[in-house]
Amino acid sequence: MDNLQGLWGQETKHFHLLSPEHVMEAVEGLGKRLTGRTMALNSLENRVYDVELASAQDFGKGFSPTNVIVKFYRPGRWNDKQILEEHRFLENLTEFEVPVVAPLSFNGSTLHLHPETNLWFALFPKVQGRLKDELIKDEIDQAGRLIGRIHNIGSMGTFSHRFSFTPQTFVTASKLELEKLNPVDHISFTHYLKLLEQAEGLIGPLFSQLQVQRIHGDFHRGNIVWTSAGPKAVDFDDCLTGPVEQDLWLLFPGQDPDSLKDRERFLDAYKEMTRKDHLKMNFTEVFRTMRMIHFNAWIAKRWEDHSFQRMFPHFPSANYWDQQLIDLRIQLGLIQERVGMGFE
Repeated sequence: MDNLQGLWGQETKHFHLLSPEHVMEAVEGLGKRLTGRTMALNSLENRVYDVELASAQDFGKGFSPTNVIVKFYRPGRWNDKQILEEHRFLENLTEFEVPVVAPLSFNGSTLHLHPETNLWFALFPKVQGRLKDELIKDEIDQAGRLIGRIHNIGSMGTFSHRFSFTPQTFVTASKLELEKLNPVDHISFTHYLKLLEQAEGLIGPLFSQLQVQRIHGDFHRGNIVWTSAGPKAVDFDDCLTGPVEQDLWLLFPGQDPDSLKDRERFLDAYKEMTRKDHLKMNFTEVFRTMRMIHFNAWIAKRWEDHSFQRMFPHFPSANYWDQQLIDLRIQLGLIQERVGMGFE
């Protein structure tokens, strides 16, 4: 991986050297006066900062009047057309009063290029709310209605530049990345790559049964902020074209009776908003397997970033890939069992 680390290091050099001074320069360049208080927020993929403004602004109900969130996009991941499609989707949702957090516009644009670092960045209002690890009954209903409204608007348009959630992009492409990067020299990793070939053949034909549209792409509990006015969906960084079911299993991913009961309540609220009565939730293990495979390729591609090395220290180890091999075998067994029962 050393050669690739060197190549990517050049591409992301300024991204890793991004400083609070760069952040303040970027915001002040858009005409905003600051107090100088800037705080880095937890984000592996992008660089995100909480910046305090010198004077209060009216960003609307549920937002801080004195703070904005500045997101610098990781170079080499999305191009400007892909980022702007995310922004247009958010603006589209806002037009229909769906509670999401859309980027702020300056001089007619929501996306800006920082001249010194050559990084794309955007500003968002700061949501006043909190995340929740557990949802009670009314909150489950609200979350179901929220993603239902997002899907209603998502079905009204299409993406031209964003990725699609398919076996080709999440399994085949991930396999090619892992083969290229070769993060560990161990027999379990070799067997894992071989098993990915089986996953390609097993999952690929199944997707012909699914309808696709614009979706959030990563609708888990960490991407719902609970405000005094109710939930707001945040972080559409992974929005793509895909089956709506991909947005409907992550909030309650467990297979225990309580999780399945909560998921059914969530889906009932979702159906009230969308009238989608024929959901293919029996694809959940397929989606889970694709996410697991894509997750490993994502870490491998970002390994030159020291924050990934700190977050996933066992990734290059034999033990890690021993477990990944076991987990993938279990997942493929579950999918084969479902194939035997039929996906219709």
